[in-house]
Amino acid sequence: MTAATSEEGSSKQLHVHSQNHESDEGQNGKSPFTVPSPTNPYPPPTALYDDLVRDATLFFHKLQSFHHSFGTKFKVPTIGGKPLDLYRLFLEVTSRGGLEKVIADRKWKEVVMVFNFRDTITSASFMLRKYYLSLLYDFEQVYYFRKQVPLSLTPVSPVQQLGSVVPGTIDGKFDGGYVVTVNMGSEQLKGVLYHVPINVSQSSYTERGPSSQNRKRSRLRDPSQPKSNRSGYNFFFAENYARLKPSFHGQEREISKTIGSLWSNLTDAERQVYQEKGLRDKERYREEMLKYKSINAASPQ
Repeated sequence: MTAATSEEGSSKQLHVHSQNHESDEGQNGKSPFTVPSPTNPYPPPTALYDDLVRDATLFFHKLQSFHHSFGTKFKVPTIGGKPLDLYRLFLEVTSRGGLEKVIADRKWKEVVMVFNFRDTITSASFMLRKYYLSLLYDFEQVYYFRKQVPLSLTPVSPVQQLGSVVPGTIDGKFDGGYVVTVNMGSEQLKGVLYHVPINVSQSSYTERGPSSQNRKRSRLRDPSQPKSNRSGYNFFFAENYARLKPSFHGQEREISKTIGSLWSNLTDAERQVYQEKGLRDKERYREEMLKYKSINAASPQ
């Protein structure tokens, strides 16, 4: 599904275009845009979110069981030849309020930067978002938001032909898509809608990633912009990652598991040291951003 939007005032109309995605299918025969869409109620959570945060092994066990309950195949994907740390990805997104809030607040780049991907991996942002949607989004709904019923993914009615207008609103925008609320009859649906340029096939967009012009534009980040703040866990992770990396060369998942275990075994006093670092860094970021914005507001355009 692609969307062209009209943003006149606060009311926005979504022009929905249904397309055949066969050209997007990978070797496993599934579209890279596929999102788990269970029609039955979610299974009840069998662990607390705080327990998942503290224990990477428990997280992976619950995630595998969750996918098994829906009959979906679960396999840890790779980016740049290395296994993607789903545990860390889940922590980074949920610590910022969940996927929809991260996108609405335009903080997805913060999540991507945490992984320190090589500059040659130009599609890292796209790939992370794709894997989060397919592997972690529904899991987030159950274990972070404690929801019992998934969002209904009602297909577009045959009456709604190609190019028809569907009433709805755009709640947020990010590179390559929108966070939207769409009215389908009496039902109100919320979700993430990807935008594929009309003059570019989805297969070429998926395989090659954004155009070189867009990549150049994305790299033009203001060097004077303050560096985003880090949480207490981020400080702890960075400190121990550097220490453990020589012993776990190329085993990113094992490093994350080990650090998660170390974090869960800290005393309250030991953990407080890192939490205070996080608070100080948050205040540093707030002050630097205020100064940065004031300087930019005063500068001639």
